[in-house]
Amino acid sequence: MSILEAIVLAIVQGLTEFLPVSSSGHLVLARWLFGWEDPGLDFDVAVHLGTLAAILWAFRREVWSVLQGLRADAGAVEGLKPRRLVWLGVIGTIPIVIVGGLLYESLENELRDATSAGAFLVVTGLLIAGAEWRLRRVNDDQALGALSERSALAIGVAQCLAILPGISRSGMCIVAGMALGHSREASARWAFWLSMPALAGAGVLAVAALVDEGARVETGALVVGVLVSFATALIAIKALLWLVRGRSLVPFASYCMIAGVAVLIARGAGA
Repeated sequence: MSILEAIVLAIVQGLTEFLPVSSSGHLVLARWLFGWEDPGLDFDVAVHLGTLAAILWAFRREVWSVLQGLRADAGAVEGLKPRRLVWLGVIGTIPIVIVGGLLYESLENELRDATSAGAFLVVTGLLIAGAEWRLRRVNDDQALGALSERSALAIGVAQCLAILPGISRSGMCIVAGMALGHSREASARWAFWLSMPALAGAGVLAVAALVDEGARVETGALVVGVLVSFATALIAIKALLWLVRGRSLVPFASYCMIAGVAVLIARGAGA
């Protein structure tokens, strides 16, 4: 794997992990467009480490407040007591742990192709557009502090769809949150909280598989992957938090649908 490949794929991973456009789908499409081979599990570990570090850094004050408040359950983060926030996070993470453990390997092997990624990008775009349509018609605006166990579980179930390349993890969390009456910003912030255990779990699975398969990528490319994915993920996090404050997600929906249709047309033409 060249340094150029590492930079490009790390940029793609960093920018698309938190924006509602699917990082897995874009990584598949990037390799298809440039004719690159799958870099392997060691590079997956590197970019997951970079994006996880980015979300922990971006939310460092909130995470520290939760850790400080857990013992006495004092204070509030996102309008929730620390223990309740952690409890809701556990509930929201259970579905992806179960589904990921049962289906991840088989789906990774069967659906990691450009045609599947393009089709699922269209699905992501349609679901985001539907959530925006509902929000405008119903105009619900619940803060994150109103999140219930049932809602946390429902959002966690929606997150499981992201095991399909082209379905956005953050997008599905935001769509589910908005469908349940939460604002764009509250839904996006909860998607960020759920990303922490999701990314950590994906990293653990990759490391476990890496132990069996062995490393394939040189150390220099791995370091570049960590640093570039960290920097670009920070940009994406700040951009999404800015965009969801009163702005529509329709541009993301349009992008996903246009990109997905373009890929399907190209694949149908034999590309």
